[in-house]
Amino acid sequence: MTESNNQSDTNEYDSEHTRKGKFSPKEEITSENCKFTEGEVLRFVKVRFPGHARSYSFLVGDRTIMYGQKVIAMSDRGMAVGYINSFVYNLPFKQELLPLRSIKKIATEEDIADEKENYKKQKETETICQKLIEKHNLDMNLTHVEFTQFGKKVVFYFVAPSRVDFRGLVKDLVGELRLRIELRQISVRDRAASQGAVGPCGRELCCSSFLGKYGNVSIKMAKNQNLTLNYSKLNGVCGQLKCCLKYEDDVYSFKRKNLPREGSYIKTKNGDSGQVKKLNILSEQFDMLTDKGVIKSYVADEFEYEYEEGTYKFPRKFDNISHQTSEVIGIENYESQLKERRRAEFERLDQMAHNFAIDKISEVSDYLPERERSDMTKVEVAPEQVFEKRIINKSAPQDSSHNRSDNRGRNRRDDKHKPRRRNNRHHKKGQS
Repeated sequence: MTESNNQSDTNEYDSEHTRKGKFSPKEEITSENCKFTEGEVLRFVKVRFPGHARSYSFLVGDRTIMYGQKVIAMSDRGMAVGYINSFVYNLPFKQELLPLRSIKKIATEEDIADEKENYKKQKETETICQKLIEKHNLDMNLTHVEFTQFGKKVVFYFVAPSRVDFRGLVKDLVGELRLRIELRQISVRDRAASQGAVGPCGRELCCSSFLGKYGNVSIKMAKNQNLTLNYSKLNGVCGQLKCCLKYEDDVYSFKRKNLPREGSYIKTKNGDSGQVKKLNILSEQFDMLTDKGVIKSYVADEFEYEYEEGTYKFPRKFDNISHQTSEVIGIENYESQLKERRRAEFERLDQMAHNFAIDKISEVSDYLPERERSDMTKVEVAPEQVFEKRIINKSAPQDSSHNRSDNRGRNRRDDKHKPRRRNNRHHKKGQS
């Protein structure tokens, strides 16, 4: 799609929806001027502005939007050029979604050229601001500069340990640049998200790619996951604790509920008593030193109860401690229960996929003739059959001898159709 076609499509879209009274792309949709009804399906897309830590949702309407396409939209800093970083998705309208914003237009070649020109000015402006910061002796670190409102406004982003009085700096910047000036203090996480980087895992930072909210990350999450408390490994590019520490914390907290506390004195279902020495949270197992001086491994289901303080006397010293951790006590029952849980989960997922396919078929069938529509709705596959086929295909034995005989017969049949190769080893030149 060319830029001229994009511009014409945008103008037709703007005039059509303004004429219908739905909204104008130049204004924000609030509860006062909203004409959408409750439950009406709206099309949205995510837009990311350079130098911003997060993506923003914008209304698309009936326009054709491609991933990575540059558009002009209203950010919280003003009108700016951004790019589409998501596919179009539908949401039913609710009052909680207000206020809404829409994309003004697709960026033209002229808009992209202006953006490149502003990018060149950012380097010069950043140098000027850095010199003025040193002149006023301010305790602040300038991170990046952004031009908005088509080059009429400049936003300076900085990081500082405390509140900064930059009124004198603003006066000097206005006199030097002759533009509207805004200084905005951001956190170290926002700086890493806005500038972007590659994390220790080798992938783009979560905060600069998909993470919408940072959330609270504490050192307790690292302790909960039995991680080594080495801050050089726990801290991210921003110098704070990694956001990914929170991803699996709920799983560890859930599995810990079925396990005894590390260091506590417990009794198991097979009659052993002792002290818990080690927890394997993900596998739901624990190692216990029994009162007979033997270290054994148990599954979480073998834990019966914990002794109250002062009711159980554990030997202080053992002459010899033996290890019997090669076999996990209660693992047979645990694996059978786990297999049943996985089977139930597979059936649930198959049912979800089945329902999703039926819904999609019904959506597509609305655009088809009556005869083809009736044929599509007849096609149904039970989720139990899908699960059984999956198990049978994985567990079906294969007769290798039978397969080899079939291959030999197939090769003989194929050789009949191949042209015969002429043996020219004893053939002399000039002989027929």
